[in-house]
Amino acid sequence: MKTLPISLLLLSTVAVGACSSATADQEQPNAAVRVINATEGRINVVIDGRTVATGVPLASVSSTLEVSPGTHQLQFQPATGAPVSLSVESTAGDVVTAAAYEGTHSSVDASVLVDTGAVVPSGKSKLRVVHLAPDANGIEIWRSQPDFQTPVHIMTPFPYQATSPYLQSTPGNWEVFVTATGSSAKLATTGPVQVPSGQRRTVVLLDSAGVLRFRVIAE
Repeated sequence: MKTLPISLLLLSTVAVGACSSATADQEQPNAAVRVINATEGRINVVIDGRTVATGVPLASVSSTLEVSPGTHQLQFQPATGAPVSLSVESTAGDVVTAAAYEGTHSSVDASVLVDTGAVVPSGKSKLRVVHLAPDANGIEIWRSQPDFQTPVHIMTPFPYQATSPYLQSTPGNWEVFVTATGSSAKLATTGPVQVPSGQRRTVVLLDSAGVLRFRVIAE
């Protein structure tokens, strides 16, 4: 299974304290799966043989899909072409995010977005970017952040399927935008992205019919 070095996991504390194991099981929060559709059409999402979402639009992020903690088989079914499957490990109180995207030879590929560097110190905010726009060639991806408003590159180079590390700043407004190489004109922008103290955001660059767009995920 391919794994992109990106994380969209939500960390939470599971309360422990019950007079019986049955009560503990009832109090334990469920886990969830979220899907990014970076393919060229709508997809259906199947978990453990059960269809849980149909017609997830292209260039979109699904709502969270509740699952029990443990290992699950996740399958993406595109409108055309072969489905792709992968195994996901869910933890109580967490959200596992997986992406379906265009692979080689016009096939659909998929990866789980893995947790790396997600902890946000008190009084700070974090943001990162993942490039899942297969037709976006000759572009540069920029950001400004609360403590440094002059735009700078996210990272160079920034190829398709790559992700940035978490970038850290003070709380406040971030912006991520795309330009053509060597140009200052914005092809797409998130606009101001408010990230409060102790929180983080993941920004996904997608495209649909040649139109670039961003999706911001609150973690």
